[in-house]
Amino acid sequence: MRRYAASMFITAMLLSGCTRTAPPASSDLLPTALAPTGAAPLAATLPANAALPALVLAERAAANARDLATLRQLWAEDAQIIDQRGTPDPADDFVWRGRDAILDRYALAVFPAPPPPFTTIPALAASIDGDAATAVLGADAWRFSFRGGRWWLQELAY
Repeated sequence: MRRYAASMFITAMLLSGCTRTAPPASSDLLPTALAPTGAAPLAATLPANAALPALVLAERAAANARDLATLRQLWAEDAQIIDQRGTPDPADDFVWRGRDAILDRYALAVFPAPPPPFTTIPALAASIDGDAATAVLGADAWRFSFRGGRWWLQELAY
């Protein structure tokens, strides 16, 4: 019995050296996108009539370049993207709410097949009302917000 206990102890000690540490918490696996780091893009600080098309152009360029850092600088923390799924019924819409969800959308759905780049600055039909603005570009409806001395992408509905 003593030999059995001793051999079990030795085996346990040997095997304990083969174990790995606990895996990191799931939040440690994902990149954090809580707040933008670095300076705001210059276009975001321009007057609305220049900033809005430049932000849409920057969004498209960042999507093509698979540049999450720039996208983090463009989208407001409480922004959203709405996929209307080609119907007028909002019940079937798919919505990504918040910057983190939007960045996940880019990584999972946009980066594998990015949209074609713009060849010129997009001509937006924009309406500006104080610290809020809306614009239409083809089938895309954009909303913008002015906070902290700069313009942010607030919403894209397509």
